[in-house]
Amino acid sequence: MNFASLVGNAPGVGQDPTVDRLTADDDLFVRMDVILGLPVVNQTLWRFPGTVDVDAFASLAEKLRRGRLSRLVATHRGPGRAHWRYTPDAGHFSVQAEPVPVGGEEEWGRAQADAELDIENGPAWRLVAARTADDSSVLVSLVISHVIADGGTGAVAAIEAVHGLDYTPGTAPGLVSNVLDAGDLLWNAGKTAVQMARASRSGPPVSPARVTGRPAPETDVAGAEIAPNVTVLIPTADFAAAAQSRGGTDNSLFAALMVGVLERCGRVSPGDVVPVSLPVSSRTPDDRRANATSGATAFVEVSADRYEDLTAVRAACKEAYNRLAANSGKVAQRAVVLQALSASLTRRLAANVTTPLCLASNVGLVPDEFATLGTGEHGELSVRAVTATDDPRRLRDRKGGISGWLAVGADTVMFSVSSLDPVRIPDVATMRRLVTAELAAWGLHGKHWGA
Repeated sequence: MNFASLVGNAPGVGQDPTVDRLTADDDLFVRMDVILGLPVVNQTLWRFPGTVDVDAFASLAEKLRRGRLSRLVATHRGPGRAHWRYTPDAGHFSVQAEPVPVGGEEEWGRAQADAELDIENGPAWRLVAARTADDSSVLVSLVISHVIADGGTGAVAAIEAVHGLDYTPGTAPGLVSNVLDAGDLLWNAGKTAVQMARASRSGPPVSPARVTGRPAPETDVAGAEIAPNVTVLIPTADFAAAAQSRGGTDNSLFAALMVGVLERCGRVSPGDVVPVSLPVSSRTPDDRRANATSGATAFVEVSADRYEDLTAVRAACKEAYNRLAANSGKVAQRAVVLQALSASLTRRLAANVTTPLCLASNVGLVPDEFATLGTGEHGELSVRAVTATDDPRRLRDRKGGISGWLAVGADTVMFSVSSLDPVRIPDVATMRRLVTAELAAWGLHGKHWGA
């Protein structure tokens, strides 16, 4: 996805005031945050050379605070969709006075991800910059609530800020607008529920069964870290050669790596079929949505021959994208119905909902503006999502596996993996061992972010 091509709202371009309401996708993340207590936070870390001026990021932050990220969730009494309330208070910026200890860069990044966010009162995102104690590096963290922005929205917002582009905020709705919206929401939810019921009578779709390996609910995870992450920077030429020599692509190698980490942690076994979730951006030029991502699912068999030949994995990914339209339609239908339900009913329906076993987000080529943040220097990137809960049991009970990100730069490929399984991957040390071993099986080696 070329995020730079999706930047809009150039200076001098006027727009009529509009009410920006939360979409069904936005509402899903609100419910995960407010109702289920499992808020999702996106984080990007940059490591720049020490010659970069830390205070220069204040200008970037000010532009972000007046751009598409400067919004909070505003609700009203009665049924109807919430709307975005635009305000600079949605964002926070600070330069940390205390230097980061050398070797403590990753711990610093994690601490930034754990900072409190508030989607209704702010801040819903935080930009923090700091220097390392030896003055050799400048670290930057951008943490955004997934309610406010998915990865694509966050990247577009940063690029717009670098270019100094204006963003026209939406306006607050009046009583008539809210009444009309409530009627539209309930009508669409009811109509969609009927369509789903009719479709279900034709029988469930035929697809490979999900693997049965799951963490035991009674396992004690009190000492587990929350979503430990490892990010490795691999030479781009090496990564491309590893994929091409096996008849694959960057994307199919990425999917195979993720399946390999799952196998190494004992979550899946040879012969299992792993549903690999492949997020796909549906963002269009001048798109005002906070979340604009669809999901494809590739069914990848855990087979030893994938290390020699990626043809099967590549075919599985291609089939997943071909099925995308139909699958996205069903997911979108459920989200539309859910948006009209009460919090108590949502809580009951979500009692047995699970998180993905294997989520693989391929960012693609990283735009220069995002890599440099306007500094003229390319920062070393680490991209991740964090489920911001203080109770690892909530993650265990959702039976998730791992989530990963891939981003391709001119010199390095960023491969980032986080654990959603506190039973089998309870800490960074375990994740680092698994990722290092899996990369080595492909003849790949790299440098850990922050090292």
